[in-house]
Amino acid sequence: MGRKKGGSTTAPVVTSPTIHEATRGSGGAVVKGAQLTQAQAEARRKAGLDVVVCGPSITANSALAQAIEANANGQWKRCPPHANAGPRALPHYQPDPRGPDGHTFYETPNRKAV
Repeated sequence: MGRKKGGSTTAPVVTSPTIHEATRGSGGAVVKGAQLTQAQAEARRKAGLDVVVCGPSITANSALAQAIEANANGQWKRCPPHANAGPRALPHYQPDPRGPDGHTFYETPNRKAV
C-alpha cells in the first residue's frame, strides 16, 4: 500500500474569555449583557454590580474572574454555585470580607450564562 498524504494540520483555535455585564435571573441564572473591558468590569465591581466571564476554558475564565475581583476589591473568596440560588447558578468570586455587593461570575463547561 502506498503512503497516504496527510492533510494540512491546523492548530486549534484558542478563544480568550470575554467579560460582560451581568444580572441575576430566575433559577440562579446569570444573564449576560454588553461586553466590557477588564477596566470597565473592575469599575463595575467596585460599584457593587455583577459581571460574568464567558468562554470555553474554565481555567482561563476562573483566572480572569479572580483577577477582576482582586483588582476591584482586594481580598476575595471563591464560591461554588450556591444551591439556594437555584439550579442555574454559576461559581463566582466575591469580596472577603463582604464589602460591595455583587459577584464576578464565571462560566464552566456545564454552566453557562444566558
